[in-house]
Amino acid sequence: MRARTLFGFSLLLSLSTNAFAWGERGHDAVSRVATRILAESNDPEAQKLGAFLQRKENMLGHLANVPDIVWRNTSKEMDEFTAPSHFIDMDFFLSPGLPPKPEDLPTDVKSLLVAMAKNCARGKLVPCVPGDTDNKRIDKAGHAPFRVQTIYEDLVKTFQQIKDLEGKTDKDTKDKDDPRTELVSKAILYTGILSHFVGDLANPHHTSSDYDGWDTDQGGLHGYFESELVDSYPLDLEATVLDEAERHPTMEAKFAKYPKDPLRQAWALALDSHQYLDTLRDLDKKYSLLEKSVKGERDSRKKAKRKDVKETRNQYRNFIILRLATGADALSQFWVNAWREGGKPDLSFYRSYHYDVKPDLIPLRYMPERK
Repeated sequence: MRARTLFGFSLLLSLSTNAFAWGERGHDAVSRVATRILAESNDPEAQKLGAFLQRKENMLGHLANVPDIVWRNTSKEMDEFTAPSHFIDMDFFLSPGLPPKPEDLPTDVKSLLVAMAKNCARGKLVPCVPGDTDNKRIDKAGHAPFRVQTIYEDLVKTFQQIKDLEGKTDKDTKDKDDPRTELVSKAILYTGILSHFVGDLANPHHTSSDYDGWDTDQGGLHGYFESELVDSYPLDLEATVLDEAERHPTMEAKFAKYPKDPLRQAWALALDSHQYLDTLRDLDKKYSLLEKSVKGERDSRKKAKRKDVKETRNQYRNFIILRLATGADALSQFWVNAWREGGKPDLSFYRSYHYDVKPDLIPLRYMPERK
C-alpha cells in the first residue's frame, strides 16, 4: 500500500450483550475505506481486487452491519450466543509486564481457557474471568480473533472454488447460469461479514472487560465514543480516514510478520487496539466527562453525564480517525491476502446486484459443542 508522511503525533495526544461496536456509520466507513485503499494501491493485484470491491461498497457497507442489526436482533438467545464473537477481553489472560507477541496468544478456545486459568492463579494482580463453567467463562471473555480467523478461512475456500471453475464455463453462458456467480455472491457475503469483526477489533473497548467505562466511573463511554461522536462528523470523515490509512498503514507492517496466519494477524490488531484503552479514557476525563457514573445493579446504576458531542468531537476526532483507519488498513490486508491465498480468481465477469440483506448466521464453527 502507499506509504506517506505520518498523519501527526497529535493523533495519540468491558462487553455485555447490549454493547455494539462502532455503530452503523463506523462499520460502513471501515468497509468503504478498505475498498479504496486497495483500489488506490500501487500494487496492480491489489488494485484489481479493489476495483471490484469498490463497485460493491454499498453491499459491503450493509453486510458489515449485519452481525449487529440482523443476527443480534433475531432473539435474546441469539444475541447472548453471538455477542462474545464481537470482542476479546484481553485483561483476563494478559500478564502484567511487557506486552505479549501475537505468537504467544491462544490458538483456540481450549488454549484460551488454559491461559485465563493460568492468569487467575497469579492472584490479585490480575482479574479472574467470572463463570462456574467453561462455557460461561468463554462467553464472558469473548472470542473475536477466532471469529475473524474462521470467516477468513471461509473466504479463502470460496475464492479457491471460484478459481477452480475458471475456464470451465462457456463464454456465452449467461451470468445467472454461470456456477461462479453464486460463489462470488458468497464471497461478497464473507467479505462484508469479515469487515464487521475486524472493525470490532480496531475498537479499544472491544479488547477489555471494562467495555463501557464502569470500572473507572465513566459508565456509558462505549456508545458515546463509537456511535454518538462518529455519527456527528461531517461527510468528509471517510475521506480523512482514507488519507490517514494511506499515510500510515500501521497494520500492513504488523501483518507482514505473520503471512498466511489470520489468527496471529487478528491478535496483532487486538493488541494494537488494547494499548489505546487508556488514551480513550483520558480523552473522556479531559474533554467530555461532567459527572462520574454511579455503580450498582443494572437497573439502579447511573451512567456518567457528558457534554454534547458537538462540544467535544474536535478533541476526539484524531483518535477516531486513527482507529477507523487502523481497522480499514487491517481489513484491506485480510481481503487481499484471502484473495491471493484463494488463487487470485477473476471476478470481473460478475454483474449481479442482488444479495441477501438478511443472511443466515454464519456458524461459529470454532466453538466447542454445547451440552
